[in-house]
Amino acid sequence: MKIDELLKKKATISFEIFPPKNKDGNIDSIYRTIDELAHLNPDFISVTYGAGGSSKGKTVEIASKIKNEYQIEAVAHLSCITSTKEEIKTICKELKENHIENILSLRGDYPADPDFKRAEQPDFMYASDLNQFIYEEFGDTFCLSGACYPEVHQEADSFECDLENLVRKVEAGAKYLITQIFFDNHYYYRLVKEIRKRGIDVPILAGIMPVTNAKGLLHTAKLCGCNIPYDLSTMIERYRDNQKAMREIGVQYATMQILDLITNGVDGIHIYTMNKPRIAKSIFEAIPEVLKGMNP
Repeated sequence: MKIDELLKKKATISFEIFPPKNKDGNIDSIYRTIDELAHLNPDFISVTYGAGGSSKGKTVEIASKIKNEYQIEAVAHLSCITSTKEEIKTICKELKENHIENILSLRGDYPADPDFKRAEQPDFMYASDLNQFIYEEFGDTFCLSGACYPEVHQEADSFECDLENLVRKVEAGAKYLITQIFFDNHYYYRLVKEIRKRGIDVPILAGIMPVTNAKGLLHTAKLCGCNIPYDLSTMIERYRDNQKAMREIGVQYATMQILDLITNGVDGIHIYTMNKPRIAKSIFEAIPEVLKGMNP
């Protein structure tokens, strides 16, 4: 089923996983992760493309497994800044052959190579270009979606500029949006309010990451350009050297975010699992009735 059709019927709970990164290319560990996540009955699982497309060769394989063996809807990430049109066509054909109907279109990270920006003009500069190309080549075969930034994309000149780019992304075919990580729900509510003012009514799923160590929190905040609220930073500073306490803080903070979002009618919750199903399970165990009540 296409995710936009599912979102017409209900608010969704979903997970994001990524292909394991190791020297020998073995990805067996991801299937153990999926095994555990499957028991939580998510509406869909998305599979990342890897920084700079480094793990793109495994995305189709893992998404196919999720869809065809686990019988869970799969969303395949596609990043385009380092991809050619022929490469995208090939991957989309593989997705179609494996009955994958959902794609999350992303620009992706620029390669570490400092000469990249001075190279020839890439086939795709933005995720909206990728959406437009996929639609032109494959019509309605796929449900296309996109990412959005509650606290403004790092490369945007302003919040207003970011919103204009988001409008273009939707106009290019994104049927729903998934937010980048945020730790203050007010940024999510602001984004929804402002994008609705501009006539965009596609569902906006809230991307939540339970951060269970101080180093990971700082890295995530820097990478995603998100602020760390005072109460969270205080807890992290107090317990940063206590691994068990950090896990409890990460789970509890994410749980409270999700509780607040569901109470206020969020379109869906998308949990960045970091391939740690135990964390997702802990959240589900903390608020089982609230999760059941998402779709009364």
